[in-house]
Amino acid sequence: MTRIAKIILTLSLSGLILPGVTSCSVPVKIREDWKVAGPVEVPLDRVASVWEEISSGQMPDPERLELYNEAVRKTVVQVARNQISPERSLSLLQTTQGGVNLRVESINVPGMNLVEEVVPAEFIRVKRGFESQTHIEGVGAALMVRKAWSESDPMIPKSGIWYPVTGVLDLDVPSTPVLKLYDPTDGSTILRSGTEFPLSVNYTATFARDFQERQLQFAKVPALLRFEKFADRMGLYRVSALNEQKEVCVLVHGINSSPNTWHEALNRTFADEEIRERYEFWTFGYPSGAPIPYLAAKLRDSMHEMLAFRQRRGAVNQKVTIVGHSMGGILAKAVTQEGGDEDWNKLFKVPIDQLRVNSQDREVLRNMIYYLPIDEVERVIFCAVPHRGSKFAAKPGARIVGDLIQVPTQIAQLTTDIVKQSSYALTPLGMEIAKHRATSLDQLRPTSQVTADFLYKPLNPAVEFYSIIGRKDSNPSKPLAETTDGVVPYTSSHIDGVVSEKVVFRSSHGVHRTDGGIEEIIRILKLP
Repeated sequence: MTRIAKIILTLSLSGLILPGVTSCSVPVKIREDWKVAGPVEVPLDRVASVWEEISSGQMPDPERLELYNEAVRKTVVQVARNQISPERSLSLLQTTQGGVNLRVESINVPGMNLVEEVVPAEFIRVKRGFESQTHIEGVGAALMVRKAWSESDPMIPKSGIWYPVTGVLDLDVPSTPVLKLYDPTDGSTILRSGTEFPLSVNYTATFARDFQERQLQFAKVPALLRFEKFADRMGLYRVSALNEQKEVCVLVHGINSSPNTWHEALNRTFADEEIRERYEFWTFGYPSGAPIPYLAAKLRDSMHEMLAFRQRRGAVNQKVTIVGHSMGGILAKAVTQEGGDEDWNKLFKVPIDQLRVNSQDREVLRNMIYYLPIDEVERVIFCAVPHRGSKFAAKPGARIVGDLIQVPTQIAQLTTDIVKQSSYALTPLGMEIAKHRATSLDQLRPTSQVTADFLYKPLNPAVEFYSIIGRKDSNPSKPLAETTDGVVPYTSSHIDGVVSEKVVFRSSHGVHRTDGGIEEIIRILKLP
């Protein structure tokens, strides 16, 4: 195929790849508008009287509460303007009674020393990508802060991470106000005179602001085809503030997709107080055309890195739940399994230490074939997972696309070296795999020998597994074995040994984005 033909084909992939590998990600688009701030002088006397009411344990009427919350937003705007203006004192707050000194205090917001931006959620207009709104009306201003990437906290995107914060203006002494910042996912109320008041928070605006930048990490089709361009972005990244007391939930996307596919599920999940106060959420992003055993090894490495990072930060709860969609579920299952000599002997006739390869290549092979389950993973949720492959991956359009997928350079060179230097050590299956350099799309075919030999392993009895399966039809009398989500048939999504199986009617392959699918994810996450 000529270079021009490849370019034309790449540009039209969204129509050619077929539903079996089309993306389940929806673009997110927001507009940030600071013009709505208006005059920013704080009516100190009026606001102080509202604060007195709150401090006495009385909830103000809606009009007076909005006056107070608006004053908090005005305070944040002034702080932001002070930061960018060398002529202004950082601590000066302009009020209708003149200037007063303001103090900013973090109550339980982690990493405030690395926060570079604070934006009122009211200034964010979500234009596209979210089907529902998750926000809580209460005391204070719903804010979002952007924490920068740093060497001390490298497990966030280079663009940083946005997470929700609630600002409360403490006017116990009106002449010396204190802007107190709270993490609403670590205690959603404030206590005044024995009364608990809900904190204002807007999760949808925060996720929208975060995912608009995060979605640039992996650009759907290019990330499927061009492994090397996206390889340095592969890994686990937090999508919520670090909290060493919480459990971990890892979300893993499927082929020709990206972490962006989870934004609606996260948005809806954060409407549940129990879940947002119990879990710290992460996503695993990866260029999805690489061989599945290679990607599984990368996920294992990333999991170990994440667990070590949290341990260094004093984590006391390392319990992990993984939610995997489509091929992401296969990767999730792989980190709970064990490799070893049985797998090695299917490919090679000599022990790994006798293979004629350099030490780096030997380590790559070892990571893909010799591995142990990650003990901290206690629960896995499968969403539309092709445990036995998908016929769509074998169709002509998918085969054409497969020819365009770039195999990782490391794997390409490794297989070339093995064929040249150690062909004597290869079994017939090992020689076939080494010569063909299969991609993930190849390995999702039902007839793939790699899939059959390395991925169809028994479920780990020490881990709880749950299945969520979509079916396009709404006919309850139709046998399950004859149903499909349009990409993966029930006979492939179904797997014995799970704790529960939820079938969602009228669902496409993106069952993790449907009401029924998200409700089931929430139900499972709330289990003990």
